[in-house]
Amino acid sequence: MSEDSFETLQSTLDAKGPPAAFDKLAEIFRREKKYPQLFEALIMKKRYELGLPLQGADSFRDIPESLQSEVEEHYVKVCREVGSLFLEDGDLVASWPYFRAIDEPKKIAEALNKWQVPESDESDSEGTSTDAIVDIALNQGANPRRGYELVLAEYGVCRAITTFEHQFPYTGEVKEQCGTLLIRRLHSDLIASLVADIGRHEGRPPPETDVRQLIENRAWLFEEHGYHVDMSHLQSVIRIAASMSDREVLDLGLQMTEYGRRLPRDFQSPDQPPFEDFYNDYRIFLQALVGTGIDGAVRYFTLKADSAEVDEDGKHFPGEVLVHLLHRLARYNDAMDAYEKYLKNQRSPPTAAPTLFELSERAGNFSKLLKLAKEKDDLLQYTAGLVRTAGSEPED
Repeated sequence: MSEDSFETLQSTLDAKGPPAAFDKLAEIFRREKKYPQLFEALIMKKRYELGLPLQGADSFRDIPESLQSEVEEHYVKVCREVGSLFLEDGDLVASWPYFRAIDEPKKIAEALNKWQVPESDESDSEGTSTDAIVDIALNQGANPRRGYELVLAEYGVCRAITTFEHQFPYTGEVKEQCGTLLIRRLHSDLIASLVADIGRHEGRPPPETDVRQLIENRAWLFEEHGYHVDMSHLQSVIRIAASMSDREVLDLGLQMTEYGRRLPRDFQSPDQPPFEDFYNDYRIFLQALVGTGIDGAVRYFTLKADSAEVDEDGKHFPGEVLVHLLHRLARYNDAMDAYEKYLKNQRSPPTAAPTLFELSERAGNFSKLLKLAKEKDDLLQYTAGLVRTAGSEPED
């Protein structure tokens, strides 16, 4: 700050008093784009107006209860102003803490949708690195879909899979959107690789965009241990596809299972039961989800559940898969029967299947939940079932 600024503040204070001096200070900070100092100046002015110490040890704890509402409203207003100023300058990273503090991520989410990766590997003109943007968007929740999109585009499929399988804190629509991005990306990569291989072999690229059509009558694609996409990526994405709900996305997963089934046996790694024959088993599962061979799929996974034992952790994963499948097929009463048969004695909640309470809600039938809760001496679940059976809804 220049010597003139100090003189200006002194003359303003002498001529017009402290409120005008605070206004002048804010004006200087705005002009010089010193936004963190602007924030402090605006908060300090409010504290002065209310007769509070100018620099409290804590923003709110030292404020009388009668004044907290007014100070908090001012705090929100100042956060919006300072966050917006940073945003207008294109500095998303500096802007985010102010909007996060008041739980208003919408402006940041919109800005993230428009943000483009800088040409430099390090950062853009504001010093904003892709890592920092991904952290704000995905890890801190400002715009998870955009954050995951950047992970996929900038860091590749491998990191995107790791993030989705091990570091993804979101459920519901966000998880569906991000899973769809990943599945579409790997499917696109597989198509591009197949088209290029066929083009080299046949002299021109084929027009098809369906994996099944591309590999039909082209057994040579898989000769000499040929493959067209990373095998671990393929299996991970097929697993993820099985948890999606959009029919088109499920079909993309199904296409990839058809590709996997034709791979040399050395490339077909088994998974944990009931998916020992990985590509064929997931093909049957996904076909049922898109409406093909439903009864056969139920029988198939029932037989697998019947032949499986509880694992060392006390879980019955094939039973969970069957319950999950029946739930996805809207066979809720059958799912509850399967839950009772395979999962009622599990020591921990299912990870691949809905809870019995969720199934009961879907079916509108709590009789099995009441029965099992009584057998397990679970008063909490029993009471929840009783209340829902009586038709009582939770109060808003």
